[in-house]
Amino acid sequence: MASPTVDAADLDIPGAGVRWWGAGVLRLLPPGEVLWGVVNNAGLATFGDLEWLSLDDYRRLYEVNVLGIVATSQTFLPLVRKARGRVVNISSLLARFAVPMRSPYVASKYAVEGLSDCMRYELRDWGVNVSIIEPGNYIAGTNIFTAAGVDATATRLWETMGEEVRALYGESLFWRRVAVMKKYADAGSTDLTPVLQAFASALLDRWPQPRYQPADLYFKTRCLVATHGPEWLYDALYISTPK
Repeated sequence: MASPTVDAADLDIPGAGVRWWGAGVLRLLPPGEVLWGVVNNAGLATFGDLEWLSLDDYRRLYEVNVLGIVATSQTFLPLVRKARGRVVNISSLLARFAVPMRSPYVASKYAVEGLSDCMRYELRDWGVNVSIIEPGNYIAGTNIFTAAGVDATATRLWETMGEEVRALYGESLFWRRVAVMKKYADAGSTDLTPVLQAFASALLDRWPQPRYQPADLYFKTRCLVATHGPEWLYDALYISTPK
């Protein structure tokens, strides 16, 4: 990203890259200046039933999606605290309701919600506001899944799957489930304006909200049913898997 006011970097989260970038920010800030806000937007996604996936698949998402927030926040909070500024953590509406074949991502986003709420309570005594942004479906706008990427992941999962699990699912059922994920590659909105507006509000409004949900009516309704309705109703309306 090239901009006179924005610097972006790929960080080895949650490794030494965060500390290196933190030191760089300190060098860039003029004497006496502080850091107003941090947006934790790192995120990975994968798919697959529990038995298709390895511990490394789960660990990789947790390290980036959850521990990345911890590492970045720990690095920059001393500067943000001096400014009585803002921390914005990007979660997902999949932190409010679960779906099949997405357990690594869903579990990591549930963790982001709990972590962010704890941070909000802990930091308010220092005047630091913590907000969570829970986007709806913007897969088509972010390319977090692509058809080619789904195929590559599916091939890897099938080749590394244990013989017992492979026999249990069978190749036909496996690829029918993969086809469901491939449909998501082109799903959702390509207009990221609502998400960017949520960023701006969380960073700049005098009274930022604890949570923002930039999502269409379908996903807001689904979240409402999942949060306040009986589980049997949510399951009946929204959950199905190829068999």
